[in-house]
Amino acid sequence: MLNGFSFSLFSPPLPMKNQVQFSPPLRPLLRGLLLPAVVACLQTNPALAHVHATTQTVLERTVTVQVEGQSIKAILGQLAKQANIRFVYSQQLVGADRKVTVRAQNQPLASVLDEIFAPSKIEYEINHDRIVLRLPAKTTSANDSGSSSLAPEAVPVTGKVVDAKGAGLPGVTVLVKGTTTGTSTGPDGSFSIQAPENSVLVFSFVGYTRQELPVTGAASNLTVTLAENTQDLNDVVVIGYGTARKSDLTGAVASVSSAQLTQVATSDPVQALQGRVSGVEVTSNSGQPGSGTRIRVRGVGTINNSDPLYVVDGVQTSDIGFLLPADIESTEILKDASATAIYGSRGANGVVLITTKHGKAGATQFNLTGYTGFQQIRRELPLTTAAQYATLVTEAYTNDGKQLPDYGPQLQNAIATNAEGTDYQKLLTQKGLITNYSLSASGGTEQNRYLVSGSYFQQNGIIKNSGFRKFVIRVNDDVVLTKHIKAGVAAIFTNNNQTGSGDGQGGSQPYTVLQYALQINPILNPFGPNGTYTEDVITRNTLNVARLVDEQKYNKIQNNNLFSSSYLDVSLFKGLSFRSTFGINYFNNHPKTYQPQYYIGPFDQRAQSALIETRSENVSWVWSNYFNYNKTFGDNSNLSFTLGQEAQRGYGNGISITAYNVPLDASLQYASASRSTGNVVRSSQYDGGLLSYFGRANYNFRDRYLLTGTLRFDQTSKFLGPVRTGTFPSVGAAWNISNENFLKDVSYVSVLKLRASYGQVGNQNAAPNYGYASVANNNQIYVFNGTPAPGLAITQINNPDLKWETAVTTDVGVDAEFFNNKLTFTADYFERRTQDMIALLPVPDYVGQAPASANVGALRNRGLELALNYRNAVGKLQYNVGVNFTKINNVVTSLGGGNAIAAGNVLPQIGNTTLTDVGREIAFYYGLQAQGVFHNQAEIDSYKNAAGALVQPGAKPGDVRYQDTNGDGQITASDNTYLGSGTPSFTYGASLNLNYGGFDFRMLLYGVQGAEAINGGAFNLSKSADFVGVWSNFYANRLDRWTPSNPNSNQPRVTATDTNGNDKFSSRYVENASYLRARNMEIGYTLPQALLGKVQVKGARVFASVDNVFTITKYTGYDPEISTVANYNNPLSYGVDYGNYPQARTYRLGFNVQF
Repeated sequence: MLNGFSFSLFSPPLPMKNQVQFSPPLRPLLRGLLLPAVVACLQTNPALAHVHATTQTVLERTVTVQVEGQSIKAILGQLAKQANIRFVYSQQLVGADRKVTVRAQNQPLASVLDEIFAPSKIEYEINHDRIVLRLPAKTTSANDSGSSSLAPEAVPVTGKVVDAKGAGLPGVTVLVKGTTTGTSTGPDGSFSIQAPENSVLVFSFVGYTRQELPVTGAASNLTVTLAENTQDLNDVVVIGYGTARKSDLTGAVASVSSAQLTQVATSDPVQALQGRVSGVEVTSNSGQPGSGTRIRVRGVGTINNSDPLYVVDGVQTSDIGFLLPADIESTEILKDASATAIYGSRGANGVVLITTKHGKAGATQFNLTGYTGFQQIRRELPLTTAAQYATLVTEAYTNDGKQLPDYGPQLQNAIATNAEGTDYQKLLTQKGLITNYSLSASGGTEQNRYLVSGSYFQQNGIIKNSGFRKFVIRVNDDVVLTKHIKAGVAAIFTNNNQTGSGDGQGGSQPYTVLQYALQINPILNPFGPNGTYTEDVITRNTLNVARLVDEQKYNKIQNNNLFSSSYLDVSLFKGLSFRSTFGINYFNNHPKTYQPQYYIGPFDQRAQSALIETRSENVSWVWSNYFNYNKTFGDNSNLSFTLGQEAQRGYGNGISITAYNVPLDASLQYASASRSTGNVVRSSQYDGGLLSYFGRANYNFRDRYLLTGTLRFDQTSKFLGPVRTGTFPSVGAAWNISNENFLKDVSYVSVLKLRASYGQVGNQNAAPNYGYASVANNNQIYVFNGTPAPGLAITQINNPDLKWETAVTTDVGVDAEFFNNKLTFTADYFERRTQDMIALLPVPDYVGQAPASANVGALRNRGLELALNYRNAVGKLQYNVGVNFTKINNVVTSLGGGNAIAAGNVLPQIGNTTLTDVGREIAFYYGLQAQGVFHNQAEIDSYKNAAGALVQPGAKPGDVRYQDTNGDGQITASDNTYLGSGTPSFTYGASLNLNYGGFDFRMLLYGVQGAEAINGGAFNLSKSADFVGVWSNFYANRLDRWTPSNPNSNQPRVTATDTNGNDKFSSRYVENASYLRARNMEIGYTLPQALLGKVQVKGARVFASVDNVFTITKYTGYDPEISTVANYNNPLSYGVDYGNYPQARTYRLGFNVQF
């Protein structure tokens, strides 16, 4: 390079002998003569007769460039290689050392050059395979020969370019169509340009759809809104320990943008993923505020822990509850082994990569967003009134010839007065306020970029005395230390406060507060004449709901989370870089429940108060160090390597105390204030670590043939000896068919890629921290000489060979884009075989201990994923439609010879309702098959076995008829059979986005088809007889029960003596839980810049939104979106509705302002 001038002829690198350097005395002469002479020689070439055709051919060649902060000289070198052309230019003229960011995927060369040179007004002229870069020729004056007086007069055009939310977009290229005259927008999105009348301005920006604006005259204060182009934004995606072009992926990776995550009103970023991605099932644990969400990537992969791994800014963690959706820039979900194997023993259930928002260079910009609204219960269950309830109970006693119980007069009075009674659903529920505000400030220079934000979220539940508050403070700073070294640090502090307990526990505590409200009879008022609580003498053993709701204010959970991450990037030499990241996560949890002493009556009392308080602390850290090497060859092939090492450690402790006779006074509600000697104290602790080495190699041959190989070695403290070390390999390959010559001229095919992958990953979280050790229980009593003494006994034998589960995954997929990327399509077929699944291995009876955990099980998931998206514009209307579909077949293939696993105990009177066995999916429903009711005595008499005996001898007309499944002539537990499961046949989602002028509309749908659910509430509400002398309320449809005057009904009769077993667990309680839910609808308006400029606001958008707009379902419970409540992570109870806190409908008004 020469001082002030250099001549560059860019093509594939020339040998040194062809490079000429000139001595300083010649530089002025060369500066003035050499370049014009070269240009003149090129222009006098006889071949210029064909320059137009040649120009068009050269400029239409497609190139791919993904660079950030590189010099124009280096970028032109890449373009020269890809397009097989040469650039001729003055380095001073074009600013060759100026660094720019360019991201283009299979774009015409002309489009890329426009983006690079429009701000500099550089023109280019083509001769065959040479492009000469130069300043535009000066305008010829009217006095010169060849006058241009007939050319249109240039007029001033000024305005601002904003995004859909009204935020100014800096760096947008503004170009006069058909010319190289242009400019770019400033830091606030403003622009000014001289453009000929009747010309067209073209606005283009990476990540946004290009827009054209006709110039009819001078104009000022224009507002140009660019719509987000999600295809461009997703061209580069985050993968494990790096980034990659989407076109280079051989694995199954799905992306979700920040705008999509913030569409739904939630504090949980996982819940915001629902309906967005094929192969990903998201289910709310509960509608209770702050309850969390369950996510399953490609189905349930084990009978143990199926949670995916989360990675936030390169740091692995087991939860992302410390984030808000607004904190996230992008989300990538890695689904197959080619994508997840680099995470080894933690990647079997998929990996969710989170990139949080960071500062951007420029003047400090403030962003204020917020919304407020209210929530309400979507529907109330149709229950009987007091008179209807009394009629059914009275009839039950009459049917069996029994006298009414002691509360008979109250029943008769309710019937006589046609009493409505108490609506306990209205008593319990409320309209709950929901609000969310977030303020961020970001800016800085290219050498130091920062972001500071604070957020507040509050949600009052639809059940009284339940709610959730969340505070989040985020800080991050990215610094360029030297030309080759970058560093950054980020910290997130979160404080959560949850109140109330709306979720049931299953087993001995099966009911939520809401379920209690459904069961209690409507005859009695919960309040006495003087406002005191009354005892329910009819539905005995049911608590006074009004008192129970009031008690929820004493149930509190508070936790704090500090998540910090840092990184150091070092560019060692061309193509080789080193990155070190360190992250630490501190979490403390403080649940506190106070149960006051009270007495309402003998059936509703608490003899002594109780305080249950737990405090726990958990710390985990991850330190990753890895090298990335990237080499591009002259034939446009590329080879890259990643090689690294990682160490992780997690440790924690907790203590829990149950203290009795603690004062009601809030200032004295601590354990030492207890006046009891029977307090119970428990403690726990753990410590574990993971040491890993990993590597990945990618080879890209001319953007056509792609090969990826990954290998990871993990060594964990969870296991012993040689089984604590595992190797996890994968291989993936892809063929970019659209880059083949035979498809180059097929204009409607933008991308067509086939890919396949195979590999294995692990699931160490399927095992407890000390699963290899024997389990001892200290709740043992030994008697010596008649005196009891506390003791210790081993209750489960150890298994030193216990190791992690392994998932072997095969995936075949296709990615396609048509019509200039307007239509995109992705399809994947996969198989995941879980081996060494941890299950209980039976031991001989003489051992006298529980079965031991062993790697004896196996599971197989096969599935199909489809995703389709179409975007286009009709005039000013821009629209985007997306749909996705997932079908998964889940089968248990081995339990190691052990017995089938029974679970799903809804009520002690019912017992287990699910079974997990070989040959079926996890947790299928197992019980009697009901076949309607006996409509008359003749049907009972005709239902006989081979010996002529009645199959159901205790039945009467109106009783349930059961299928004799095994054909032995009697109805017993041996007739239990498959009744369906919570595993759906398929799930689907759909989205619609519309933009017209300043208005926008969004809609998100989510559906589940072919799933069944066990309606736990129906065991009481659909009952035929009382449960242990307790008559709870009824579904209103029980009024259509069988009676002599209604003999064709399929609803069983009511009876006080159930000799037939009408209320056994059977298909009566298994319901169709398929549903289609409008998850969100939102309409917004972006205020015009002409209005905002008067108040110094850069952008503003207001919106109105509704969540859970409608749900189409046949399920009779509150909500078909079933979790297992207390057993959130227990797949063995999947689909059992213990009494879910339902999802609320939410109405919101919100805004977004930038200034």
